[in-house]
Amino acid sequence: MKVVLFLFSPLPLKPAKACIRFVMKVIPFTIFSSYKTTYINICISFKNLSLMEKEALAKKSFTESICSLYETLYCLSRSNKKISKNIVRVDNRYLMSDALKKKNGLLISGIHNRSVDISLQWINTQTPTVGVYKPLKNTFMNAYVKREREREGNKQYTTSYKGVKELLKGLIKNKVIVMASDQVPQDGMGEYAKFFDRDAYTTTLIPSLANKTSKPLIYIGLFSAPQDYLKIIIRKSPKEISAQSMNLTMEKMILSCPEDYSWEYKRFKRPPEGVDNPYKV
Repeated sequence: MKVVLFLFSPLPLKPAKACIRFVMKVIPFTIFSSYKTTYINICISFKNLSLMEKEALAKKSFTESICSLYETLYCLSRSNKKISKNIVRVDNRYLMSDALKKKNGLLISGIHNRSVDISLQWINTQTPTVGVYKPLKNTFMNAYVKREREREGNKQYTTSYKGVKELLKGLIKNKVIVMASDQVPQDGMGEYAKFFDRDAYTTTLIPSLANKTSKPLIYIGLFSAPQDYLKIIIRKSPKEISAQSMNLTMEKMILSCPEDYSWEYKRFKRPPEGVDNPYKV
């Protein structure tokens, strides 16, 4: 599988992303169903922009999502050392390093900004982690990705009640827990909270674990940096930890570079009763 992924990502990241952006200038975006989702999410989240500005942001974001896919293929077929060379800055690193020095457990909430696997790879070079993930549909690819993410003593469990129990066990043992918190959770594992001023079904797992164990919580995202390098941004959690404060923290991170976020995900696909699904209108 590594050879296949290598063949699909033969170029270094910088020239590959330049090629992708050039090609996307001549391809009509409307042929991609995920572009439609991107545009809908941009319209929901940036009501103050003009129609031209929304379309421009949607096209830029969709192009960067394709670049992010390439980043993931590259990450899953290269060494940690080679990947790390592309990360030139870490903002607020002390928030993580100080917590790790205390060896008292840590919660890390990630967001789907650029390649999640590069973010996770960087975190795992700093500390072993326990995390949860949504299995991929392709069983061969799923097994390979899980194996790659579990290198160097990391543990990954499926997003399920069993996985939640493993996270809690890890925190009790003062381990580092990592998971993305910006996807729609399973029924019964979330609540509605505002996300870009719209009710979004939001996971309560991270806030619940943080409040139940009193472990520190930080937020981490991967962002573009000058000259097509990458950077990590770390933010501390507000004192009041809830699904709403979590969404607001992620919003602030996303707004620092909106085109880096994965807007092609149907974040509002489970609206409150009586509200239309925006992707089916």
